[in-house]
Amino acid sequence: MALLRGTGDVDRPLLFVTVLLALIGIAFVFSATSMTSASAEHGLYLKQLIWLVVALAGGAVAAAVPYRIYMGKSAWLLYVMGLMLLVLTLFIGHVGLGAQRWLGWGPLKFQPSELAKVATVVLLANFLSERKLDLTQMGSLVKPLVAAGVPFLLVLKQPDLGTSVTFLTILFTMLYWAGLPLLYLFLLVSPVINVAASFFLPAWILFAAVLSAVLYRSRLRLAPILFVVAINLVVGIVTPQVWNHLKPYQRQRIATFLDPSADPYGSGYQIIQSKIAIGSGQVLGKGFLHGSQKALAFLPEQHTDFIFSVVGEETGFLGAAAVTILYFVLIYRGIRIAHHARNRFASLLAIGLTSIFLYHVLVNICMTVGFAPVTGLPLPLLSYGGTSLLTSFLQIGLIQNIAMRWREY
Repeated sequence: MALLRGTGDVDRPLLFVTVLLALIGIAFVFSATSMTSASAEHGLYLKQLIWLVVALAGGAVAAAVPYRIYMGKSAWLLYVMGLMLLVLTLFIGHVGLGAQRWLGWGPLKFQPSELAKVATVVLLANFLSERKLDLTQMGSLVKPLVAAGVPFLLVLKQPDLGTSVTFLTILFTMLYWAGLPLLYLFLLVSPVINVAASFFLPAWILFAAVLSAVLYRSRLRLAPILFVVAINLVVGIVTPQVWNHLKPYQRQRIATFLDPSADPYGSGYQIIQSKIAIGSGQVLGKGFLHGSQKALAFLPEQHTDFIFSVVGEETGFLGAAAVTILYFVLIYRGIRIAHHARNRFASLLAIGLTSIFLYHVLVNICMTVGFAPVTGLPLPLLSYGGTSLLTSFLQIGLIQNIAMRWREY
């Protein structure tokens, strides 16, 4: 019992917004599957409610067991388990929506990538909390880069581009929190920016100009400068090859993001219908259960990827803004807990887990309003999905764990 005893109170605002978002999610899963055309999905809100009970229990356990248990060998064990499940998914995983992402039997399926995210955060927190760590030395960056790079490549292979980028987000956020100077962080991120900018020539020219100016004023030695230039040249050469090896639907998603109107009845359909649904909600919305885009089945994946569109249509700008504010509170509390934690490992663990929420929320909401390509990332706590809901509560439980023990060194 002593092992499970905390040293402080839970973060009540974080607990409140987490449970409230989950309940709002169940309500809108019910709304999104209530029309006649979705008769096969009418009971999904009940399944989500059962998953919520399981998730609450999982989150409570994650909060109760002291976070120090994840330091050392147990971090490696969790990480290796995550990688093994990802590898297994490539061979015997279930295929759906053009990707091989799920493991399971019968109706019970889960996404190993969700576990791999948490495992990667735990291992990175171990690496980056080491004493006398000098992140300006290339040797200190090798282990974090490999730890995030391996699951990134395995998830990209499924293929799941949106989820794979989560591992890069985790890496860069935790490196910054661990003390990596902004100059080095920019240079480290520059290949990723290079890839993103390569789809639009003016953006790439601007990136090249900024990178050149930064390198000129950086006062770095010649060897690091040449290394950064070489890496970006390689990326520039390899990017067209990677583009040619992407699945057709992945290339189409990027092209649709750049110009949804080019194929309004094909690849641009999802974004266009989502924007219509949110815009038609105006200020106050059409009322709960009264969304016409949803009811006429114009809005695809409305109980999963595009559930925020249902919120916008039925509750309007005010309802969508309220949900966004709840997410802001959740992310703010996570950052606050990471800032106050006296233990370096705990602080890094909290910020890494919070970065997962930040990335998912930003990408999903931006996707529904046409500011990001369709990635298939769920909206945490709101979108239908047992694995996503359970993992979200495990993450919140770990963050609460740190909040309860923030005084420990």
